[in-house]
Amino acid sequence: MGICRSYRSTAKFQRAGSALEMGFLVTTLIFLVVGVIASLLTRICFNQGPSTNLLHLTLIITATVCCWMMWAIVYMAQMKPLIVPILNDTAE
Repeated sequence: MGICRSYRSTAKFQRAGSALEMGFLVTTLIFLVVGVIASLLTRICFNQGPSTNLLHLTLIITATVCCWMMWAIVYMAQMKPLIVPILNDTAE
């Protein structure tokens, strides 16, 4: 019984892992789309010359990458937490 039970839980974890990867990819694509849209809107609305446009584009790309990295680090930190909750054996 113990072997079958651990096999089933492993299969569930593998399915959950693919769902987590799908969520990671979808959200990464959302960040990419938002970054492209923000770059295009900045280019259209604030067209003030080549050097200013380059600065705006650099700031938008930097902000998008930094926000994505912060989200990705927090997302992945939840997959393997460093501190494991301590469960009490007493049932009340």
